[in-house]
Amino acid sequence: MASHSAAASRALMLPPGVVATFRPAPAPRATSVAYKKPDYAHALSRSDTDLLMLFFETYGGWSEPVVRLFRRMQDKVRNKLTKRQYENEVSWSTSTWLALQAQRLSVAVHIASAWEIATEMQLARMK
Repeated sequence: MASHSAAASRALMLPPGVVATFRPAPAPRATSVAYKKPDYAHALSRSDTDLLMLFFETYGGWSEPVVRLFRRMQDKVRNKLTKRQYENEVSWSTSTWLALQAQRLSVAVHIASAWEIATEMQLARMK
């Protein structure tokens, strides 16, 4: 019977005689984030503003309220791009208004997620 390391070496396609060594990842450090009370007073005081809490999956999923909101906006513009958007912002994958906005939102969510991870791991520095 082959040892676990020998089997792992074969699974990784390592040359004969080379044994893989697996080390578990270090335990995450204990951190705490201070609570900061959100300030929505200004947005709530305006009669022309709606305040919505929207949820996004970092793998591309949108919550149902986000889907409804984007469908409403899509209908308002009839899913058509403006001339400026068409000339300056579209690519082969964003030929409709909804496709362009979904791509822009995806990029924003991924950048924000990466920044949060880097900040938490103390890899990000403000300049």
